[in-house]
Amino acid sequence: MSDYLPDQVLAEIFFRLPAKTVLDCRCVCKSWCSVITNPNFISEYNKLSFKNTNNVTRFLVSYYDMDEQREIFTLHHGDYSISDHYHEELELPFDHGLSRYMIIGFCCGLVCLLEISKAERLPQSLLIWNPSVGYSFKTFPIHSPVAKIDQQSFGYGQYGPSIQFSQGKILVSIFGFGYVPKTNDYKVVRIVYHLETSCVVSKRVVEIIDVLTLSTGEWENITEAAPPYLIKRNSVHASVNGAVHWIGYYEGSDERSVSQLVVAVFDMYGEVFKEFNLPNGMMSDTVKFGEREVQKISVAVIKQSLALLHYHSHARDEAFLSCSIWLMNEYGSIESWTKLYNVTIHSGVGKILGNWRKGELLVGTVYNWALLSFHPRYRTARRLTVRGEPWCYYGDAYMECLVICKKIDGVSTMSTSSDETTTGQELETESSSYKITDKGKEILEE
Repeated sequence: MSDYLPDQVLAEIFFRLPAKTVLDCRCVCKSWCSVITNPNFISEYNKLSFKNTNNVTRFLVSYYDMDEQREIFTLHHGDYSISDHYHEELELPFDHGLSRYMIIGFCCGLVCLLEISKAERLPQSLLIWNPSVGYSFKTFPIHSPVAKIDQQSFGYGQYGPSIQFSQGKILVSIFGFGYVPKTNDYKVVRIVYHLETSCVVSKRVVEIIDVLTLSTGEWENITEAAPPYLIKRNSVHASVNGAVHWIGYYEGSDERSVSQLVVAVFDMYGEVFKEFNLPNGMMSDTVKFGEREVQKISVAVIKQSLALLHYHSHARDEAFLSCSIWLMNEYGSIESWTKLYNVTIHSGVGKILGNWRKGELLVGTVYNWALLSFHPRYRTARRLTVRGEPWCYYGDAYMECLVICKKIDGVSTMSTSSDETTTGQELETESSSYKITDKGKEILEE
């Protein structure tokens, strides 16, 4: 009996293994390495992993620890046979000595962080980390305009690099990180506003909009594509269906008023801005507009769909007592907005991270800073052994991913897909077909 396994069979086996195990298998023999390092295999492995999220059993959580003054990442297992108190802390593969790191976002197996120098408080670069294989890309430098980040952005109730100061000019930076299914690529979009002030009004004006494509490592200026609306400061974004979403607004008659709220949409493939209207039912719950009202509405990904989180609180009460969750059942269809349920927690709803095992939600609470696993149907909650600032929690489904880095002419890029033209033996599997190519051996070169 021959020890030889056809490449098709090998590929089907590798598709079912964790990413780190697959990479380790490259060392077994040349034939295995040839299959694993094939760019089409990498692309198909990632696609299958990203689709297999109907029942999320592992969830990646980050939060800012005030005592240690750093971001902490934990991996939570949703297997009911494992204690709710069990979690695994993941070590960032970066040096914390001279820099601190702020979350831009999680998406399809990768984590995007902003590196900031501790001394100057200046943004230096973007870093992409793949926790499933345990290492990161080289840095992607951020070009001007950059400015010192307000110290309060690291403190209580703040999330992300928003207010920045540059020689007296106030800048507001908005980031988004997402995956482009059509090209099997990732992109980062940056929107920078500068604040124009006068004796009467204060107005935000677009300074620059640029997009980083990870497969090329290059930034592209698309300021001419600026949308007519503004994106709120400290806005959390949600990446789904090849687009990044925030809460946007049209300005009113003065600097503190808002005439209309919208879901701001950036299509990662076409690199164009769009907008969705909020559901009518949600709008009727909003008594008046203004900066305080904007802060009560956020975007999220729930059940693999775009969702809106409408946080409710009493007047002058910073702690939200409940949150209504709305789901867009058919992407792009305003009529498909549906109210799922209300989340009410006595310890205050700080932030809803997303859903995981059996439809439960991960919720950061206000008064005790705990992270809860909340079941909206049975109204039960279990406390997980994580404690951080409630508004600084960030989380997403943990996905296996084979994306790693290579360099082209000294520029950091990522590799996820095949070249446009390849030759060689065609390899068919149950889910796809791809080609074996001699170039594949270079793709996962470390």
